[in-house]
Parts: sequence; C-alpha cells; structure tokens
Amino acid sequence: MIALGTMCLIACAVSPEEQVLTRFFEASRALDRTQLYRLATVTLNPRVDGSIQTFSIAKRRADEKAPLVESRREQARRSLLASRGQDIDLTRSTVEMITRQITIDADLRTPDGTVRPAVLFVTLEKAVATTSGSVAEGQWIVTRLQRAPDARTSHAASSVPRS
Repeated sequence: MIALGTMCLIACAVSPEEQVLTRFFEASRALDRTQLYRLATVTLNPRVDGSIQTFSIAKRRADEKAPLVESRREQARRSLLASRGQDIDLTRSTVEMITRQITIDADLRTPDGTVRPAVLFVTLEKAVATTSGSVAEGQWIVTRLQRAPDARTSHAASSVPRS
C-alpha cells in the first residue's frame, strides 16, 4: 500500500520545468518584475503579448550541455543567483550551461480579453559552476519564449490527420 502511494506521488509530481513556467506565467500576469528577474531573462507583458492562463508540455528535447560562452554570462549569473541567493564569481569557476527546449500548448488571453489556443517554444537554461572542486547548480530560468508561426490551434489539434 505504501509503495503504491509513493508511486502515485512520483507519477503526479510536477516537473521542474512546469514549476518554473507556472511561476513565470503567474509573475508575468502580475507584472512582478522582482520575481521575473529571478525566473527569466525574457518577459511576457500581458498588456502587449497577452497572458498564459493554462498550459501543458507537449514536447521536450534532450538537454544540451556546453561550456559557458561570453554571450550567455548573464543567463549563468541569474541561474546561479536564483539558487544561491548571492552572486558567484564566474571568472574563478568552470561553468557549464544546460539548455532544455520545450514546446507547450497554452490558452493565451490576448490583450483584448479573448482566450485562444497557442503553441509556444520555450528555452530553459541553468548553469553548473565548479570552483575548487565545489559544485554550485543553478535553477532553471526562462531565456527564450516564442510563439509558433500561425499558432491558431494547439499542437495536439494540428497533429490530427485530416480525413
């Protein structure tokens, strides 16, 4: 009985990317710039872009790992800051960036108040810094958010063969 309960909890657990995206969309709806700074390097302004009401993850790509390059330094800094609560000196660390590409199906409330389905491509990144044998793992942050071209229907609905 305990094993069955544990398996149910594991199966129903929310993935780390769902947690980050939920907090990101909530902070975006509220225009909470402090929270958004901790969660993302991009924004979703409800007055201009609309707001996500509900979403589900339709597709996940395998994680990609690469050494830190100068153009990704801000993402690494924010990822590590979010998990540690303080800045880390990246010049003394070996830093690896982990990138996760996700496609989500969402209900988007447009600025005029209508709700319609949308497909979004999201990139999450986190940094892993090694300094003198000590490893600091950052949190996932949203670094890219893009609507699919002509995203008028959900990914699932558009995948259905036509008869």
